[in-house]
Amino acid sequence: MGGRAGGPGMTRVAVCGLGRMGTAMAQTLLAAGYPVTVWNRTPAAAADLAGEGAVRAPSAAGAAARADMVALMLFDGAACAQVLSGPDGVLAGAAPGTLVVNLSTIGPEESAALAEASRAAGLRYVEAPVLGSVPAVRAGSLNILAGGTAEDVAAATPLLSVWGRPRHTGDVGTATALKLVANLALGVVAAGMRDAVRLGEDFGLPRDLVLDTLAVGAFERIAGRSRERLGADDYDGAPFTLGALAKDLDLALSRARRPLPVAAAARDTALDGVAHGDADSDIAALARTTR
Repeated sequence: MGGRAGGPGMTRVAVCGLGRMGTAMAQTLLAAGYPVTVWNRTPAAAADLAGEGAVRAPSAAGAAARADMVALMLFDGAACAQVLSGPDGVLAGAAPGTLVVNLSTIGPEESAALAEASRAAGLRYVEAPVLGSVPAVRAGSLNILAGGTAEDVAAATPLLSVWGRPRHTGDVGTATALKLVANLALGVVAAGMRDAVRLGEDFGLPRDLVLDTLAVGAFERIAGRSRERLGADDYDGAPFTLGALAKDLDLALSRARRPLPVAAAARDTALDGVAHGDADSDIAALARTTR
């Protein structure tokens, strides 16, 4: 199984969930000298990390048993609940006082339930959804929204600071709510990009000209990213997929207490892309074709 010992007194970290973000987070911790144990539902995802010095655990419980902090980077609330509380989950292996740091994008009430389950088992819990993608992880420049008690967030801060800039937003539920707010805004902008590109097509304008123009305006960040993807016609290896965007928009809209018609239209636009086979594609795929 291998493994890197880490420096004396280094916090032992388990990373559960080895998608692109979870893998990058584990690699960054290894580079910083942390002893890292990894687990993923698909064991093959941990093979490369084992070669880089991580220890592969056979279960989330096994990973938690080797850790002072357990980082979860999973797709949704259901996956978080299973990995935390399932028969071979984190709670089955973690020692009392272990800090669970949940980086997943989930609903505030889902996070509150996970916090309650963790505390009932004698563990601590911080929600820490992130704004940014794999390059920001590697650069240590993520914006990290941290919800939990001041004491628990302070305990998680050295770990979170390896990946970026943590900000304490308040109690559990505040950070997950803010992440949904941010992703709703991103979804609206991404859907607006699609409409802008389509209008350019209707005018007969070259797509590169449209994207170049948008890239120096209010759409600068997402237009630049879309231009690179569209130019290469490459939407694989996405740090943020269209399927994840659709999930997050639906999650946000289901928690809204009043109609949000623009966000609803963005959600439907994302779902249309998913229905056309782009669930695992980068969100730039929204602007790929006129359908």
